[in-house]
Amino acid sequence: MGAIAKGTRTMHIRPLVAAAALLALTACGQGPGDAVRAATEAAGRGQAAEALERIDPEIKATAGIFITPMLQDKARKAKAKGGVTSVTVEKIDQTDADHAVVTTVTRFGDGSTQTDTDKVRRVDGKWYITM
Repeated sequence: MGAIAKGTRTMHIRPLVAAAALLALTACGQGPGDAVRAATEAAGRGQAAEALERIDPEIKATAGIFITPMLQDKARKAKAKGGVTSVTVEKIDQTDADHAVVTTVTRFGDGSTQTDTDKVRRVDGKWYITM
């Protein structure tokens, strides 16, 4: 009788362990599309510092002073279109384990949309927009 209870308990625990593992991966594991979406949303809200956190560290080190004005301009343009209402990842072409090309569609408050394609790369497990 003890063996049946143990087997039943194992059957109930396995789905819980699998669900917990999936939740952990979803919560902390950001994919290439997440990096682009987060940067686009932050730039659209005028949060250049937050968007800058999604830019490749090597790019920031060499061209950081030029990126912030570009992000501010992106925010100004988004505001003129009624702000960013959503950013949808349409396509991810992963070229290798650490590089991908992400296509997104940004929707604005005035009903217009904009499609962008960005290159991303993974550095120390985190995805960044690169050139």
